[in-house]
Amino acid sequence: MFPLFSLLLLGGVLTQVQAQAQAQAPKLVLQITVDQLRGDMPLRFHDRMGEGGFRYLMEQGIHYTNAHYLHANTETIVGHTSLATGTVPAAHGMIANVWLDRESGQLSYNIEDARYPLLSADADVDQQTEIDPTQRTAKTDGRSPAAILSSTLGDEIALHFGGRAKVFGVSVKDRGAVAMAGHAGKAFWFSKATGEFVTSRYYYDAYPPWVSDWNAQKLAARYAGQSWELLHEQSGYFFGAADDRPYETDFPGFGRTFPHPFGPADDKYFTTRLTLSPAGDQLTLAFAKALIEQEQIGADE
Repeated sequence: MFPLFSLLLLGGVLTQVQAQAQAQAPKLVLQITVDQLRGDMPLRFHDRMGEGGFRYLMEQGIHYTNAHYLHANTETIVGHTSLATGTVPAAHGMIANVWLDRESGQLSYNIEDARYPLLSADADVDQQTEIDPTQRTAKTDGRSPAAILSSTLGDEIALHFGGRAKVFGVSVKDRGAVAMAGHAGKAFWFSKATGEFVTSRYYYDAYPPWVSDWNAQKLAARYAGQSWELLHEQSGYFFGAADDRPYETDFPGFGRTFPHPFGPADDKYFTTRLTLSPAGDQLTLAFAKALIEQEQIGADE
């Protein structure tokens, strides 16, 4: 299904090299990590891109054609943490989404930490409706970056500025947000149980008022009755005529061909369907925009 993206937001970023290179260095740096996005895909689908977005990055940015990673397992937590730390899984410790814990002899979920439960009640993974087997491995709702063994980009920037820099990670997936935020930042992720963005007690003792206000809008519920539609005519897509593939999962109520209906808001799989579509990314972006404004990231000196 549609790849989901994670955001790292860094405020108050200023390095010596940047200061020398330009009179006014950027005060806000945004790192976007897209799950499952191979390096060849933007070029492959370039002709289907509209203005802005990937086209803007490709035309105004730098395209690295000789970049490599040195690990074989490309699961979410492995890749996100490798990008966040700049090192390999053997060093940062996130070797897989799930691994066998030597002490307990049981499977362990990468960022689970029973010491830091979620701030929101009833926002934990629903074992009956969760389709991600790695999420079902977690035995508690606690989450933290404690098992990440290396410092991240956000950690180093926060350290450089004596803790004054603001670092946030936002993602549909908890492991995407936690990896991006590192140890010094704050992480928020989407709860399919509540349709809200949540966090754990590792980051806050209580939600900032603006987060509670944002969640109170129930933006996820506004997708009820809508569908994931193709942006262009189906004939204009690569392999557009082969929408129904044998290896696709026929998820309940979502179907294997376009359009993919989200169903009513009270359907037990409603929020799951949102996370399988661009709607999940749209909600992530909306929350990140509110975060930038409310936390005034990059607005200070």
